[in-house]
Amino acid sequence: MASDEERIEDTGWSCYANYLSLTPNEEINETEVLTLLENVEKNIHEAKNSVKYTMNQFVICTGSYYPPLLEKAISVAKNIGQVHVDMGDTSCKVPLASDYIEKVIEKDRVGKKRKRAIC
Repeated sequence: MASDEERIEDTGWSCYANYLSLTPNEEINETEVLTLLENVEKNIHEAKNSVKYTMNQFVICTGSYYPPLLEKAISVAKNIGQVHVDMGDTSCKVPLASDYIEKVIEKDRVGKKRKRAIC
C-alpha cells in the first residue's frame, strides 16, 4: 500500500479490503484500519488512478464488513464524495461510497462476512 508502483499499491488496498470482508472482527486491528481510513480521507483525490478506485472500495468494505468503524466509514465516505477515476473507454463507474454503505445498512447486511474473496 506504500509502494510507488501503482499496481502494487492498488493490490495492497484491494487485499486489505478483502481481508476485512473475510476476517472475524476480533482478529482485525481497529487502530490500523482507522489509520488507513484517515489516510484515504486525506489522500484519495491525489492518489494514482487505479489506487483511487481501490481506496474507495476500502471505505465501502470497512463500512460494510467491519461494524466497529461503520460510523467512521460513513463520515469518510461523505467527506471524500465522488471519486473520479479514468476508466478509459468503458461504461464502468466508481460507486459513491456513502450511497453504497447506505444500501448495505438498509439491507441489514452490515458485518455479514463473505466466505471467500475473488481477486
